[in-house]
Amino acid sequence: MTSPYAGPPQPGSWSGPAYGWPAVPPQPRDPINWAAEAVIAVAGTMFVAITGAVAGLLWDGAAPKLSFRALAVSADQTFRPQIGADAWFLLITVLVGLAVSVAFCLVVRRPGPGAAVALGAGGLLAALVADRVGFVAERHAAVEGLHAVGYRATGDLITQVDFRVHALGVIVGWPLVALAVLGVFVGIDAMRRG
Repeated sequence: MTSPYAGPPQPGSWSGPAYGWPAVPPQPRDPINWAAEAVIAVAGTMFVAITGAVAGLLWDGAAPKLSFRALAVSADQTFRPQIGADAWFLLITVLVGLAVSVAFCLVVRRPGPGAAVALGAGGLLAALVADRVGFVAERHAAVEGLHAVGYRATGDLITQVDFRVHALGVIVGWPLVALAVLGVFVGIDAMRRG
């Protein structure tokens, strides 16, 4: 405790500024350029979503199709190709998602929050686009196949035999692999800088 009779403090011992209000400490600069990250997020989401059309066409070409002649004989034959189509959808979307994610991370160079949004949301949209492209590509074949075996292509029947994803869990394959690739790239970048 200082004595009340000690006198004024000496100029070199003052803790505040010599005049006026105390100086405001400088704020640290945000290392993330949010405007650039927003552009990466929007453009990247569109790019990744558009690549879903390629995956849908690959899925349409590779996945097993329903044999309408076997369907006319036994209704049990309906589900085997559908399970196979879902498995092929998962395989193709994971492989295309892996390739697209690696290419995207190489183009962006130092992926940040915008890349995470682009790969996550874009991957989900791309999987939905791939499902829709495969559905549209095979819709005519499903209707013609039903007509060939003597069935009318009504809404209920066509819904059961359509070429589409039936196990909706396979939709998340693309965004999961895309975010895993992003994590690897962020980890490599952190090791290089650290």
